[in-house]
Amino acid sequence: MSDFWAGYVSGATGIIIGNPFDLIKVRLQAGTPISISNPASFSSQFDSLSSLIKGATAPILGYGALNALLFVCYNRTLKLLDDDPRNPSNLWKVWSAGAAGGLATFVVSAPTELVKCRAQVSPSDGTTSLSITRDIIRTNGVRGLFFGGTVTSMRDSIGYGF
Repeated sequence: MSDFWAGYVSGATGIIIGNPFDLIKVRLQAGTPISISNPASFSSQFDSLSSLIKGATAPILGYGALNALLFVCYNRTLKLLDDDPRNPSNLWKVWSAGAAGGLATFVVSAPTELVKCRAQVSPSDGTTSLSITRDIIRTNGVRGLFFGGTVTSMRDSIGYGF
């Protein structure tokens, strides 16, 4: 149970700290001009201070769950491979356990990534993660939440393996 809570708290904390940087990255990738040369004018490029955490609700909830799932799956996989999670003896088993954990996180990471990215590039008209999720389900059904999921699962399983 401690691996579950350690994963959940670390995932949520990582999003709270990293989301402003992720928002800037996504806006730059979407072609939204952002000037970082003048720190005094930097905050004026966002509607409000709260817009720096735009799209963070889904990831805070989702990545907490994702990390919890990752930690639990990693530890259980190492045990299934007859290795001690506290002192693994074989790098191949460590990679395999990480890859299994990364693959298991697909059920959380694919929908969370999709909602987060759509929230970050949506206009500031009161659009929320929940309204985006509802729109995706209404338009494409629950399967729509997993758009891009194959690439996400490959990225996560290989990345967490390493």
